[in-house]
Amino acid sequence: MKASRPVAIGIAALGLILLIAGPLIPGGERLVRNTPPNSGHITDLGRADDGSILAGTQEGELWRYAKDRWAPVNVDLGGHPVTALSADLSGDASKGPIGTSGGLYNAPDGMPELPAPVRDEILASDRLLVATGKGLYVQGDGQWLEALEGTSLYRLETQQLGDELWLHIGTVGEGVYSARAADPLNWQPNREGLPAGLNVFSFVMTDGGRLIAGSDKGLFWQQAPMQPWQRLKVGLENSRMLSLYLEPAKPNQAERLWIGSDDGLWRLEINAADSAPEAKSFAELIQAPPGHVQYGVSWILPFGDGVMLSAGSVYQFGPMGLKGWYWISLAGLVLLLVGGWLTPSRNDADTPKTA
Repeated sequence: MKASRPVAIGIAALGLILLIAGPLIPGGERLVRNTPPNSGHITDLGRADDGSILAGTQEGELWRYAKDRWAPVNVDLGGHPVTALSADLSGDASKGPIGTSGGLYNAPDGMPELPAPVRDEILASDRLLVATGKGLYVQGDGQWLEALEGTSLYRLETQQLGDELWLHIGTVGEGVYSARAADPLNWQPNREGLPAGLNVFSFVMTDGGRLIAGSDKGLFWQQAPMQPWQRLKVGLENSRMLSLYLEPAKPNQAERLWIGSDDGLWRLEINAADSAPEAKSFAELIQAPPGHVQYGVSWILPFGDGVMLSAGSVYQFGPMGLKGWYWISLAGLVLLLVGGWLTPSRNDADTPKTA
């Protein structure tokens, strides 16, 4: 039985509205997977100068996320797992320095190949520094200069204090080493106040210029280079802090610290305006859907009004549409089909009614 044309059109129009509105209805913050299609295990995440996101994989692939879509980057890394993407990669990701388990690809002009497995890399004072499991390589005049030979290095960080730039290295088993960027071969132990044998996996800088280090025994902060470290209690003192990101403070709000651990993604607010950073509460675990975030959170980047992170796959967390929005869109689709089915055909409309 057909309905009148206005009624049928009204039903179809309501269905179209619901179909479109479903994913647009606000529904709070959620964590969702947003990973390159048909990619393998994500091993590294970085940001290019043009603002795009770069993701490296266990299979030696490189992907770029821009304009809401992932696309493969045409670069041959010999199938080696990607281990380090410089924060200063150019917009052309195929030409920037890329660290892999097989060495450094796209070394700076005039520099020889570096076959050592790379763990991290950073550009400081126009020099590329490359951290490996057996020491540090510093870009020199046509050659690699070595420092901290035999030391297992994990993470590199810079710290600007006035007119002076400092460099910091997190190590496996030896805490932190630090050096002035003007003298990148002269590294000194910077571990007063740190537990013995500490593994340091991550760093972050507060708005006030203080350094926070993430380790396998919680968080520690330092007022200035070479000064004693102090513990920053957040309730995760027995967790590995694999990655850190400090969201800049918003008006009338504290800074928000994001922590990536073996257990997932955490967040808390800290008061870093005073001389001693202090957590305003214990860290809160971001709940993930079943089957998500099965690996440690190794990288965290700002993304829109939230963050993007790597944990085997790539995920994003932030304001999303209403949870279950697809049911609204599905109902809209059903109404759209029903409205179309109820719409009388032209022949039906032209057929005269008989008594």
